[in-house]
Amino acid sequence: STSTALLRHPHLFRLRLSPSFSFAPPYLSNYPILHVSMSLSALISLLVPLAVASASSHSHYSTILPNHHPANVAADAQYMSQQHQYASHNPHARSTQQKEERYEILTSSTILERMQKLVADYPTFATLTTTQEWFGLPRAGSDSDCPFDKNYKVSGKGCNNYVLIIQDKEAYPEDPDVQLAGDAEYYLNQEQGWFKNSDESSTNAGGDKSGWKYIPDVFLSGAVHGNERVGPSSLLEMSELLVEAAYCESLPRMRYKPKELVDEMTNNNNATSTSNNNNENNNNKEEETRWKQELAMAQTCRQSLTTQQNIPPPLRQWLARLVSTRRSIIIPTANALGYSRDEREEDGIDPNRDFPFDIPSNDAQKCMQTTAGRSINELFRSHLFPIGLTFHGGMEVIGYEWGAPTYLKKDAPDERAQHAIAGAYSRYAGGFPGHVPYDFGTMNDKVYYVRGGMEDWAFAGSWDPERVVECTPKTFGGYPPEKTRYNNSTLRAFNMLIETSSPKAPPRKDLGKRTSPLVSSNGEENGHIARNIRLALLAMDVVEPYVAIRGVAGLKLEDDVVPAVNLRRYNGVSYFENSMIVWVPGSGGGDYDEEDGDDSDGGGNVRRKTKNSSGTKITWTVGGAFNIDTTELIFGPWDTLPLNLADVNDGTYPSTETMELIKSSNEFITVKPSNIDDSTTTEGRSRWHADGPHPTSPDDTFNPTFEAEIDTSNYPPGTTLAIFAKAKVDKDWLEPAANVGPS
Repeated sequence: STSTALLRHPHLFRLRLSPSFSFAPPYLSNYPILHVSMSLSALISLLVPLAVASASSHSHYSTILPNHHPANVAADAQYMSQQHQYASHNPHARSTQQKEERYEILTSSTILERMQKLVADYPTFATLTTTQEWFGLPRAGSDSDCPFDKNYKVSGKGCNNYVLIIQDKEAYPEDPDVQLAGDAEYYLNQEQGWFKNSDESSTNAGGDKSGWKYIPDVFLSGAVHGNERVGPSSLLEMSELLVEAAYCESLPRMRYKPKELVDEMTNNNNATSTSNNNNENNNNKEEETRWKQELAMAQTCRQSLTTQQNIPPPLRQWLARLVSTRRSIIIPTANALGYSRDEREEDGIDPNRDFPFDIPSNDAQKCMQTTAGRSINELFRSHLFPIGLTFHGGMEVIGYEWGAPTYLKKDAPDERAQHAIAGAYSRYAGGFPGHVPYDFGTMNDKVYYVRGGMEDWAFAGSWDPERVVECTPKTFGGYPPEKTRYNNSTLRAFNMLIETSSPKAPPRKDLGKRTSPLVSSNGEENGHIARNIRLALLAMDVVEPYVAIRGVAGLKLEDDVVPAVNLRRYNGVSYFENSMIVWVPGSGGGDYDEEDGDDSDGGGNVRRKTKNSSGTKITWTVGGAFNIDTTELIFGPWDTLPLNLADVNDGTYPSTETMELIKSSNEFITVKPSNIDDSTTTEGRSRWHADGPHPTSPDDTFNPTFEAEIDTSNYPPGTTLAIFAKAKVDKDWLEPAANVGPS
């Protein structure tokens, strides 16, 4: 929970300078990265057919990233077959057809059924398990409780406590959570281990798995109190929306584009022999059919998201980013027994008084008595959650720390940050007829204090040990006391209480519609489920700041994050080979006569004289934050960087070596954005800021858009430049509140 100004992973792409001429490069069809060497107008016209035709504005760079490198074709044959089979059944079409327009409160059996369907339809992005399987916890209840659990692979006396994990297994196959899935071995076999020797086993156990190091964890809990019904349905609907968008964005899922299609798109200007082309065309007929099917599916599902749910491409891509760059741990019915019975408690014990924080030391037997409490405890012990939400009911308010009686008149150390985030939750959730946007403030002020509450435990259990008790409950045969002994990192989450609705089970007419789930309009399509879908998505977004380069010289780059693509897949392939590359006209090294006959470009083409221009405009955005204190571009020659920009031992990107080199090298130049107001103390605002995004662009009304021009006049044609965007955000969170507790 330490609030700091964050410098996060710079977004990276390569800019290669070329003389100003127009031609289709002969190597476009068999090179692992997007290479386009032509004038701007020709560049834009080429990219439309490379994507999913003119029906979509989506330029799918992933289709010509390292996935179609000739060296990888044979290794990917099995992958292509499996993913074609997975994609061809088009689960998105089925799921949208079967759902009614208005949300409803779902029963325990329906939630299980839909989670099982979600995992079956989208195995790359969703995993379902139980805390009984995962941690060996007991089931609460009797033989007559939760009979629907018999439809799950593991059941017994009492109720299963289900956990739904949303993450991109393709991008992070070695992650420990992926190993819970039945198809985990497939993803591991594709890897042969990142950042380690190929003869090392990729199935070794332990906490050093790569997934932990790359993506942040988000904790989302519904129904700690079983009779508070909005949370579980909101989380399930959110999960389905997320995964459907990620699946849609991942299409086409082919590892390489059939060569004849690339030749067709480049007007057959490639300088390859006709006989070779014919042979390759014959070999690629099956791939061509699959490719066209997946392109059609991509168009269909994207159009469906736009027309049926009012989710335009920028928001679809945002949802896909949340799947591929976060690990979301969702326990929709934490109190599984209470939810199935529609009772607040778990067999007479309140799970939200069952946590070892701010309780009398002689009450050690009165904590961790419930399976619900132990399930949440085990999830926190096995993950590092910077942010979390727990959904309740009985009023309409967002509460943050403190909610413990010891700090009744005190502010939390991170009060400023929590207030900003809670305010964003309220604004994005919005209101609807008869219901205003959520009020927000500390739980002590807006709700009431409790001892043994989950929210304060998750927030301060690791750094306020005087409030923590080692539990020795007697229920279910006991629970090891060391399970409530925490290090200084485990419990530091902004874990906020969401009191979703005054009625604990509100009527269906107040739940909202799925026609515009991402639009906060305060209209009748909004409702208790609709607005909490958005609220949970916002929590996933702000768990970690990010930057993304959006455009180069007027060319819009839309594939900042593509689900189900692992750019670290192939051992021995450098970041240079795997990164995005865009060729732009350059004037370094002198101008060229109209037809000077120089063939240095290697394509048999004559360079044409154009107006001398030494600058290229770059646009980028910053997300996952509020105040953007500083942001800038850093660029310089690629060949001065290490071959691998990530740490060779643990995969941290960029490595300390890379960052230090960029910082110290006089060949790397820093450029500030040109469209900011110098009179302000910050350089921008994110979409979540109370005053809205700034600066803005007509091309993106959701996010801030920064722009700067880099001077390329000192570089000769053919130079490859590496461009990094970086940002520092929310340094005002460092300012402590006036009345902090503990002091």
